[in-house]
Amino acid sequence: MAKKYDAIVVGAGIGGLATALMLSHRGKKTLLLEKHRFLGGRLSSFDRRGFHVDLGVHLISRSDKGPTGDVLRRVGIPDPVKYIKVRPRSSYQGQVRTFPHDLKDMVPEKDFTGLMNFLGEIRFMPDEKMKEYDDVVLESYLSQYTQEPLVHAWVESVSGIYTGCPLSTASTAEFMRCLKWEAETRASGYPDGGCSAISNAYGDGIRKFGGEIKLGAEVQKIDVERGKVKGVMVGDKLYQSDIVVSNADIKNTVLNLVGVDYFPSDYVDYVKGLQYSGAGATVVRVALNKKLTDIMMLGHIATFDREDYAKKLQSGIIPDELNLMVVVPSNFSSKIAPEGKQLVCIVGGLGRGKGMKKELTEAILNTAETIIPGLRQHAMWVNTMTAEDLDNMLGEDGAGIGIAQMVGQVGDKRPKINTPIEGLYIVGGEAGGSGVGIELCINSAIEFMDKYCPIA
Repeated sequence: MAKKYDAIVVGAGIGGLATALMLSHRGKKTLLLEKHRFLGGRLSSFDRRGFHVDLGVHLISRSDKGPTGDVLRRVGIPDPVKYIKVRPRSSYQGQVRTFPHDLKDMVPEKDFTGLMNFLGEIRFMPDEKMKEYDDVVLESYLSQYTQEPLVHAWVESVSGIYTGCPLSTASTAEFMRCLKWEAETRASGYPDGGCSAISNAYGDGIRKFGGEIKLGAEVQKIDVERGKVKGVMVGDKLYQSDIVVSNADIKNTVLNLVGVDYFPSDYVDYVKGLQYSGAGATVVRVALNKKLTDIMMLGHIATFDREDYAKKLQSGIIPDELNLMVVVPSNFSSKIAPEGKQLVCIVGGLGRGKGMKKELTEAILNTAETIIPGLRQHAMWVNTMTAEDLDNMLGEDGAGIGIAQMVGQVGDKRPKINTPIEGLYIVGGEAGGSGVGIELCINSAIEFMDKYCPIA
């Protein structure tokens, strides 16, 4: 006889973990199914030759003062994750700078004034007012304040971190929300022990409140009868529930796990037309046999000429110097690398990387060595993960952030958490929510609980 649950959550990414944790805390019989043998999706870590390596994220926008902490406070778990606070720096033409303030010496006075007015307007704009800019392209909004290329390039670099979208497609309102929330807290931080510390804290909470977690349990089918969800199939085993919350990507959920025949044709067309964020990033991780740098997080700007840089990459030409983000998590936490050694992670927004992994690795290391001399000489091992590798590893499209936070896909036009099928919901980076990366996913789970969850 099939086992019956109050709710089943498919996928233990942070959106699924947050949902299962809050459901379990309500005393609901909750089952969380995850096809991999680890929790957290992109917010997970793995061990490699004595080093503790994050799969994806390296900085939480508002650390414990944002949604990651809000969920834990909701369920009465007091601060199980310690954060090391850090503010990113930038380097350009061999000098370390603090943007936006150092732009004052790099652009005409009127353009710097325009930038500061742009940032000031956002800082003090009410959240309700921001909604008016959901469908305004960030580039056009910024151009009202300044058209200076250096300013536009800096704002685009920030937009890439926040939304994964360039100025030409990013939603102004989504950029505003991310910037304002982060500026209000000034609490960007790295979880001590790596990103898996967050996922593990959520998982421990689920078990504490009686929730059940099954790893290595891949859902083949979400069972639907007469327009209502009935449960899920894992292999030949049926788990029954009138509530299924999918943290698998929305296209996989609709097109594969359920199937198009169960949805209205216009909804299927809508889902098929959704766009994922950005072209993706390539991450090169380097384990060092000695400490070479005191960098914590540094954005390296090779060029502010966005158009020329993009054209080269699109035509398969890798520039001699690359725009990079250099993160040294072992400088945040002593739990990341063996004593006396260092772990360096270098992130380059270089597209999917298909068929160019070796070339991308070399190009990234070439630029990184100008920032950290001796990088290759002291490397114990080098690991490269392209955006395509991440998609393949997690078995879903859009594994970077999810559905793009671009014009036409945010606010009222963002995919809804509830679906046309009664009892079927979608959370994570694919529906609802707002914010930077992981926080977007958690906000989606909070929105489900507050607005859609049918279980009192």
